[in-house]
Amino acid sequence: MMYRLIAASIALIITYSLIALRGVSRRIDVPAWVAMLIGASIMIGTGVVTPSEALSSINLNVILFLFSLFTIASALEVSGFLSYVAYRLVSSTRRMYSLIGKVFLTSAVLGMFISNDGLAASFTPMITESSKVARNIDVKPLLYALAYGVTIGSVMLPIGNPQNLLIAIESGIPKPFINFVRYLAIPTLINLAATYAIMLLLFRRNAMDDLEVKGLNVRISDPALSNLALVVLALIVLTLVLTDLMGLNLDAALVALIGATVIYTLSGRRNEVLSNLDWQTIVFFIALFIVSEGAYTSGVLSYLAHLLPAPTTLWGIFTASILLSQVISNVPMVALYLPLMRGLGLGPGNVVAWVGLAAASTIAGNLTLIGAASNIIILQASEKRGGPRLSYLEFLMYGIPVTLVNALIYYVYLNII
Repeated sequence: MMYRLIAASIALIITYSLIALRGVSRRIDVPAWVAMLIGASIMIGTGVVTPSEALSSINLNVILFLFSLFTIASALEVSGFLSYVAYRLVSSTRRMYSLIGKVFLTSAVLGMFISNDGLAASFTPMITESSKVARNIDVKPLLYALAYGVTIGSVMLPIGNPQNLLIAIESGIPKPFINFVRYLAIPTLINLAATYAIMLLLFRRNAMDDLEVKGLNVRISDPALSNLALVVLALIVLTLVLTDLMGLNLDAALVALIGATVIYTLSGRRNEVLSNLDWQTIVFFIALFIVSEGAYTSGVLSYLAHLLPAPTTLWGIFTASILLSQVISNVPMVALYLPLMRGLGLGPGNVVAWVGLAAASTIAGNLTLIGAASNIIILQASEKRGGPRLSYLEFLMYGIPVTLVNALIYYVYLNII
């Protein structure tokens, strides 16, 4: 047991050191997906997890859901739709602070109804395209606006992100849609205003820049593919919303996979769509599940959990959620804590505790790159298209004030409501 604990600890240290040091030293330039793959290989190679355990640890629902969302995002990119939207967005804006606000607010509002991972996959190519529209535009603040927007916006509803959906289903809280809005709508709106103000301070060097829009004639190159992808996306969202409201037990991954299959079946550019998929992020998550399994079965997570306050109080839930999400990301963290909290006596009637877990585990994604899946999707999608690189330490530097303010607002509100 001690051997597995030590081996898993070494694997985690190596993995997250490689991610953290990227961008700090030119000698250490390992992409996040490669770093996570190294960690998974160490877990298997040292016997912390067996090959069969590693295979069974991979959540196929999540992988299929990501594959389907990436298919829609790829179709929108291949069709030229995202380039067109980027042009319209930038060409209608004259100041950088206004553009940051548009990206932030749009992604936050959509993030309430559409999975934040899907939004990150769809919006990142659009944002990187904006650099072709204006001569002096700095894309990096827009990527942060997207990251913070999809994270905070997704807190408010059960369908905003995977961990919220997991909590809404597994906790058994009554009327999850109504309760999420009741407890989380007001602090989410407050956090959106507060975070935008923080971003203007963090990016004050760029915020007042005038945008010099290039004289381009940007059009959607393949309207048929664009319309197909948009219709599929709308039907997926509508189906998932109606499923939840009607209390039906329909798998979100299955719904999304059917939509992706429709695109591959009806589009004549299916090979382009498939080859343009963000495969690096899919590999990252496959490896993340293996690393998380090793951290769990070896006892590393149990050891860390005992160092943190018990998740029976709101303070304990917030502390554990925010800190442990930086080790295994927020979705695996919630999956591990749901049975733990139920075992400690928290039932469907403890609505504040469950929505507190949803809020804390979600805004944990604003602290570090590894805190949320959407951050990794943005990172990989930007680098794949030659966009700016988000380093771990830079993200942490910006994320500390944002996360502290976000956590304080949710914590105080849930305590006084």
